[in-house]
Amino acid sequence: MAHGPVDVVILTFAEPRFDGSVTAKLAELAQAGVIRVLDAAIVTLDDDGVRTSIDIEDLPRDEAALLGYVDDGTRGLFDADDVEALFEGLAPGTAAAALAIEHTWAVELLEAISNVGGELAMEVRVPAVLADEAFAGLANAGD
Repeated sequence: MAHGPVDVVILTFAEPRFDGSVTAKLAELAQAGVIRVLDAAIVTLDDDGVRTSIDIEDLPRDEAALLGYVDDGTRGLFDADDVEALFEGLAPGTAAAALAIEHTWAVELLEAISNVGGELAMEVRVPAVLADEAFAGLANAGD
């Protein structure tokens, strides 16, 4: 296996506070080899309705360096149509981001499965909120 599964996640920010904490966590996970960030797109709609999209290549060098965990060889997966779609439904004063994240931790596991004649037949992603609800339900079932 050369690649792990890839998720495209869309994040919305009702009150954007870009303080660097998300960037730091993504960098940490990428450096640990857990994920590989293939591409990122960020858009904002200010209170006056002015639309801004942030492209890593257009950032000053020092700011772009903070996003160095985004793979140079895969940047550009999100195109102008994708960026335009991120603006749909945004209210003034909000922001949205798209991330393409490869789960590199899965490469060795999938290789091991393949080596014994197995293959991934289906993959289902359960959102974290639903997983939390399910585990809370299990905990409450014992009461």
